[in-house]
Amino acid sequence: MVLYDRYSRPVTSLRIAVTPECNFDCVFCHNEGFVGHAKNLLTASEIARVTSILMQFGVRKVKLTGGEPMTRHDIVEITQKLGAMHPDDLAMTTNGTRIEQVASQLKEAGMKRLNISLHSLKEERFKWITTNVRFQETLRAIKTSIDVGMTPVKLNMVLLKDYNTDEIWDMVEYAGSLGGGDKAILQLIELVPIDVEFYRRFHYDPTPIESLLKEKASSVRVRELQNRPQYALPNGVKVELVKPVHNVSFCIANNRMRITHDGKFRPCLMRDDNMVDFLKVLRDGSSDEAIAAQFVKSVWLREPYYKLPEVKPAPTIAVK
Repeated sequence: MVLYDRYSRPVTSLRIAVTPECNFDCVFCHNEGFVGHAKNLLTASEIARVTSILMQFGVRKVKLTGGEPMTRHDIVEITQKLGAMHPDDLAMTTNGTRIEQVASQLKEAGMKRLNISLHSLKEERFKWITTNVRFQETLRAIKTSIDVGMTPVKLNMVLLKDYNTDEIWDMVEYAGSLGGGDKAILQLIELVPIDVEFYRRFHYDPTPIESLLKEKASSVRVRELQNRPQYALPNGVKVELVKPVHNVSFCIANNRMRITHDGKFRPCLMRDDNMVDFLKVLRDGSSDEAIAAQFVKSVWLREPYYKLPEVKPAPTIAVK
């Protein structure tokens, strides 16, 4: 059974922010929409319980995010509990912290693949973007992840105009040196307009690079998730383009539900006025059905952030 929102979008993917804390301070970070101080963190058992309930509604893909999920001491336990449910995909977005030390444990626990943030191959640029000096640690984390089989590793590169866009093809070569193909995929990400002034200064329109990728690609695949195009280049490297800004095609194909670290369903990253709090229900001894009801409510509230004016919601959500 899969729930479809009022815009006919199935909810089959779950993104769980296990903490708002991060040991990096990236200049463009949207913190999964969180502002404030960490409190009421979902426990490993609570994360497992709510995920299990959502999987009964057809959720099959789970991704752990933060903040930085690897700052949680129990990240392997969380992975073990989720891995035991055998989702079709269990992934994590990370800056690479501690990956060298626990990569094998994560793999054995059920982690299938990682997204690792790498916004520049130049150490000084990396330091400015992340406000951190762990460049070499990040590179080692990428190699270790590939070595233990948590692949494909996706290299997340947020594009910043006049700062790192001259490195795109260097990054393609780097992905190739890691094995390309299904070993390392380069993911080019459009800057999201969280801070207006920063966005004006650094937003890079990906259209020119998209044209070049189309020209060079030996094949093009459009992913079901958010209609993301993925370009396979002649050297075997795959490049995925994430264009969320003013992109109705992106939003209409969004199949994700987000969960905040403190127990809220978040239907849209760009909004904080339609979240559904399930923490109290989770902790007051309520049944799984009561938690499921909160999930159904959050699916009802889902709405594409960017959409055509003529796109209207249906009066009810659908179950298929």
